[in-house]
Amino acid sequence: MLNLELMKQAVMDSRDGITISDNCAEDNPLIFVNPAFERLTGYSFEEITNVNCRYLQNNDRDQPELTIIHKAIEAGEYCLVTLRNYRKDGTMFWNELSISPIYNEKGIVAHFLGIQKDVTSRVLIEQQLREENQSLEKTKAHFEQLAIKDGLTGIYNRRFFDLQFDVQCRIARRNNDPLALLMIDVDHFKQFNDIYGHQVGDNALKIIAVSLSKAFLRSSDFIARYGGEEFVVLSAGMTQEQAVLFTDKLCQQVRSLGIPHSASSTGYLTVSIGFSVRLLDSQDTPGMLLEQADKALYVAKQLGRNQSFSIC
Repeated sequence: MLNLELMKQAVMDSRDGITISDNCAEDNPLIFVNPAFERLTGYSFEEITNVNCRYLQNNDRDQPELTIIHKAIEAGEYCLVTLRNYRKDGTMFWNELSISPIYNEKGIVAHFLGIQKDVTSRVLIEQQLREENQSLEKTKAHFEQLAIKDGLTGIYNRRFFDLQFDVQCRIARRNNDPLALLMIDVDHFKQFNDIYGHQVGDNALKIIAVSLSKAFLRSSDFIARYGGEEFVVLSAGMTQEQAVLFTDKLCQQVRSLGIPHSASSTGYLTVSIGFSVRLLDSQDTPGMLLEQADKALYVAKQLGRNQSFSIC
C-alpha cells in the first residue's frame, strides 16, 4: 500500500506530463492525465480525458511522426517522437512524446503510458545550430571558390592556374599527350577602358570569359584569367593542326560578339592569341611552354592583332 501511494505521489508531482490511454476502448481515449500535463497543455483534466489526444496537433496533421505513433499503437510497441503540439491558447510547443504499452493479465496491450516533455528550447537551439552550420558551410564554400576563382569573370584565377600548370604538364607527359598552351589578350583594352569606362570594360571581360569558357567543354581543358585583360588556356590532346584551326575560330568567335570598339580597325573588340603545342619530354618545363606562348602572343600583336600565332 505504501509503494502504491509513493508511485501515485511520484506521478502527480512529476514535472513531465504523464498520460494513460485506453487501448481497448474505441479511438484510444485518454483516461488519466497528471497535473504537469494540464500545465503543459493548458487543458483541464475534465476537458482532455475520455477523448483521443489528437487535438494537441490542432490542424497541423502533416507530421511523419504521427504515422510512427499510429504504427507503434497498432503493433503494441514503444516509440519516441518529437511533435509540434498546441496548447489550449493556440501557442505551439515541441513535445517529446514516448509511449509504452501496458499489458493486462492476459498479455494483451490494454493501455499506453505516455510521457510528455516540452523540449521547445532544445529544438530551437538545434535549429539555430543547423542554420549556423549551414551558413558556415556556405561561407567556407564561398571562400574556397574565392581562392580558385576570379572575382570578376567567375573562371579560374592566376593563382589556381599556377598551381595546376605543373600538374597538367605531368599528366600530359605521363599519358604521352601533346599539351597546348594558349595566351589570349584582348586587343587595345586600355583604350577601350579610356573610351567607354571601366565598368563597361569589366562587363566586356565577363562576356569574353563566358564565350571562351563555352568553347572549352572537355574535362581536360582548363581556362583561367591570367591577369588584367589576359586569359590562359591549357588543353591536352590537341594537335598543332587542331590548335591552328581552333585559335582562328576563337578569334572569330570573340569578334562575332559585336562589342563595339571605336579604336579597333575592325570596329569591335577582338583578341590576339599566342599558342604553343608540345609533346613534353623530361627536359620540358611549364616555364618553357609559357615562354613560347608568350612570345607567340607578342608576334600575333606585331602582325596586326585579331589573329593567332604559334611558336613550335
